[in-house]
Amino acid sequence: MLLVVFMHGYGEGKFLGFIHSFIIPMFFFLNGMTLKLDNVSFGDFLAKKVKAFMIPAVGLAIVAVILDGAIRTALQTPLDSAFFWRGFYFCVNQTRFTALWFLTALFFCDVFLFGLHRLFKGNIWLVGLGSMALLALGICYNIFYKVPIAWNIDASFIGTAFTYFGFLLTSKNLSFLYQSLVKTRWVSLLVGTVILVLTYFLSMHIWLDYKTHLNMFGSVYGVFYLTLPCALLGSLGFIFACRGITNPVCSYPVKFNLMLLMVHQGFCFPLFKGFIVRPWWNRAAYLSVDSFEFNMFVLSMTIFSLLFAIVFYGLIIVTPLSFIVNKPRYPISKLIEQIKTRHARCSDQ
Repeated sequence: MLLVVFMHGYGEGKFLGFIHSFIIPMFFFLNGMTLKLDNVSFGDFLAKKVKAFMIPAVGLAIVAVILDGAIRTALQTPLDSAFFWRGFYFCVNQTRFTALWFLTALFFCDVFLFGLHRLFKGNIWLVGLGSMALLALGICYNIFYKVPIAWNIDASFIGTAFTYFGFLLTSKNLSFLYQSLVKTRWVSLLVGTVILVLTYFLSMHIWLDYKTHLNMFGSVYGVFYLTLPCALLGSLGFIFACRGITNPVCSYPVKFNLMLLMVHQGFCFPLFKGFIVRPWWNRAAYLSVDSFEFNMFVLSMTIFSLLFAIVFYGLIIVTPLSFIVNKPRYPISKLIEQIKTRHARCSDQ
């Protein structure tokens, strides 16, 4: 997620070509690794997915529109009379709207796989054939009709394949292979690093020769016979590399992932550029994306977005809006009591 935020402040270039070649498909792959399809009714499955994906997608999009309007007003950018109504329409329509656009695509990926799993009575290989059929449908749709569908269903045709491969990797058919590779951290790190190196060379070939990468957001898949395998390789490599360096501390930012994606583009980036470090931005804007200073500027903007997301997340979970991030409302009284307890301890010391 931090790489996604960093890329949104970056620009077209070799680094973006490499990271963008797999970073979004990896979320679909990870989604498949955690997907449970056995012994669950469709009603329970649907309710769980609506709560996990659709409520945050719509709820956080509405918050994003409000924050976007606030920062535009602060920057003295005129808002037309239909600004908020148009924004709220897109919150429901969700067609490539905000950096959280892929949540609705993930929702339909899971629904498609659930249907295929029931249709083929749990046969993992037939489910795979069904997923490849959806992939072919997505590619054909992209070639002949490059118009995104509401709720990003067109992206889910492609995403279903990556979700399936993640599901396959942790299924009883291949879990032994996955578990054997991640059992020892240095082995997992080595395997991930080797795969990422292969991904890098393939992504550079695609970028230098075709000036493209897998762009699920724009409904442009370029040379899909190269970009899709590159995305699959990159997803595997990144996941294995991460398993090799896992540390409990790294799990904490996961809580703020969706909040980070929601606030960074429409609020944090303009706030950082327009108010906090305007002179620096006026200079950095004319620098090459390969320059050290420009990269430091984007990195600083990314860190600022993360810090703001943490604070904003804390504010959200103590309000009735906490449900849009799938959290129960955190009682303010408990928070006050914790503060008093810590203050008393400090006084005693």
